[in-house]
Amino acid sequence: MEKEQTKYVVGVINVTDSKSSVIAEEMQIGFPKNVEVLMTYAPLERVSYDGLMEFLRALPGALDEFKDKDPDLIICPSMTGSAIKGYEIVNMLEQRSGRPVIVPALETKKCFKELGITHIAIVSAFGVELGLLEQLFFKNHDIEVTNLINIFDEPDEDRLRVDQIDTQLVLEKVRRADFKGAQAVFFDSPTYRLRPIIPELKEIIKLPLFSVNQIQIYAALKRLGLSAEHLPIAEHFRKGE
Repeated sequence: MEKEQTKYVVGVINVTDSKSSVIAEEMQIGFPKNVEVLMTYAPLERVSYDGLMEFLRALPGALDEFKDKDPDLIICPSMTGSAIKGYEIVNMLEQRSGRPVIVPALETKKCFKELGITHIAIVSAFGVELGLLEQLFFKNHDIEVTNLINIFDEPDEDRLRVDQIDTQLVLEKVRRADFKGAQAVFFDSPTYRLRPIIPELKEIIKLPLFSVNQIQIYAALKRLGLSAEHLPIAEHFRKGE
């Protein structure tokens, strides 16, 4: 008789009315069947510093939506929000929920430190202002950003364009980019639909690729004591063994 697996619940605080299904799809693929993913939402009206601060202020209220579900772990997949206030987000949500909290900026820093990566290029969906804040976050942790590649040429606070990033635009941008001096390339938005274009990205970039979704799913599985060997990111950790 097959032994019944322990069931886990992961709570994710996503953006209200997001037009992107990438986070949910990646978690469905990345988490095993004994991990249930629950979504709750906080509003993000503008892709800007002020917009992010409003989103962060709404997190405690969004967290309360999980009170009847009691998740084993909580993920807040805001890269730029956690680059600005990562430790505050973790402390606030952990104190309120009594559960461990994962945010991508802190997990990405931890990942690069563990792998000995000190120079990265970032493919950014968030524009110059927020991209520079991410760059400052990494610099404060002794990780140099050799190139910040903005997907969008014109500044715009419209959140919908981040929800619906054209994969062909991503390929076009990386083909023209200079990755000299970088040890790895980081895609900073969880809304990038990278899976269909991974072979092309690897052919163009020829460096290890990291995404917000892969890093936070890997971190969550490790925190739950589950295997993450099936994830593409796991190959980088195996090489370091």
